[in-house]
Amino acid sequence: MKRRVIAGMGANSFGMAVTIAIQLASLPLFLHYWDTAKYGSWLVLSAIPAYLSMADVGMVTAAGNKMTMAMGRGDANEANRVFQSAQLFMAIVCSGIALVAIPLALLAPIPGIDSTDMRMALAALSASTLLALCGGLSETVFKATQRYAFGTMLGNLTRLAEWLGMMVCLALYGSFAAVAMGGLVCRFAGIGYGMWMARHGQQVLHWGMAKASREELRVMAAPAVSFMAFPLANALSFQGVTLLVAALFGPASVAVFATYRTLCRVAVQATAIFSHALWPEFSRLYGQGDTSSLQQMFRRSALLGCAQALLLSALLYFLAPWMLQLWTHDAIAFMPIPMALMLVYAAVGGSWHVPRVLLMATNQHAPLASWSIAVGALTVALVWLLGQSYALSGVAMGMLLSELAIALVCMRLAVRLFPTPNLQVTMP
Repeated sequence: MKRRVIAGMGANSFGMAVTIAIQLASLPLFLHYWDTAKYGSWLVLSAIPAYLSMADVGMVTAAGNKMTMAMGRGDANEANRVFQSAQLFMAIVCSGIALVAIPLALLAPIPGIDSTDMRMALAALSASTLLALCGGLSETVFKATQRYAFGTMLGNLTRLAEWLGMMVCLALYGSFAAVAMGGLVCRFAGIGYGMWMARHGQQVLHWGMAKASREELRVMAAPAVSFMAFPLANALSFQGVTLLVAALFGPASVAVFATYRTLCRVAVQATAIFSHALWPEFSRLYGQGDTSSLQQMFRRSALLGCAQALLLSALLYFLAPWMLQLWTHDAIAFMPIPMALMLVYAAVGGSWHVPRVLLMATNQHAPLASWSIAVGALTVALVWLLGQSYALSGVAMGMLLSELAIALVCMRLAVRLFPTPNLQVTMP
């Protein structure tokens, strides 16, 4: 188990490195071949299909958890029933959306998209997004068969291949459609290989829909939909707060706030690398009914996650002046109090990541999902009230208070998964 967790952390770290590399390299490469106006149009085009990424309404994640739990207790029949029910659901949803979205992209009047090149690019980007959703089914197999690290690495390599395909077509052809098609072809090849590798090496989980069950889909519907609450809560906590900072203090303060938050959340991202590697292990132990081992693993990993978040946040406080100077070329100054408050906020955010993953990995996250939306709204209210009196320090205080609230709720919900021992009191 330790080897699997370490391997999972390595795969997650590689994924973060791929994301950072793509973000850093994309801008200069695009601007080398296109002007800023054309690149801006590409950003608009590529943002539109992002809304399709929520089309699975959390079903793949919920199914992956249930498959892993079933495999943990040796119930291959249930795991196949869940897997093939998820395949049926995704086939219906993705094909239905494709039949609507792609013709709309090619034929419907869309403001700002008025050329055949742009329409073909939008259609290809939409198809690539839907393919990525289907690729999630392969990742559920890897997770359920103790190959989480391999599946995660393969998914990250597919993302990298998709981006490289785009860059090659950008250099060779330079059109919107060519860039989008280059990514689509590489995405299709990566998903096809992933499906083959998911089947290769294990003889338990099978592609097909013969065992699909409407009852399984009904049972998974509630935890699946609950997963959708987390992006909504993040939208309130992140985009909502950013808009409030802009409304209260103007765009210059937004740049400072966003830079501080990005720097501080390194501690949260590092904890996420660790906690997500634990996800399949939590699911497996919960499925086995091994409460003692699950509780022991949770306690140790929760303490380790807290220590990691606290130590990284403390280290970042001392490194922040140098990092801001290097990163922004002295454009954004170091302010001790806002930075300290933001780093405490990040430390709290990292400390409840392991309990959050425990709830999500066991499909016991519905109460947390509801609380997350409520606390997201609370964040906006606190930032508005405190920001008016204490500027960016008030914004950080509002974020910190709401983060403490959701951390306490999450920890309480996680602890409730474990039975309370009966205490016998001997009367004198």
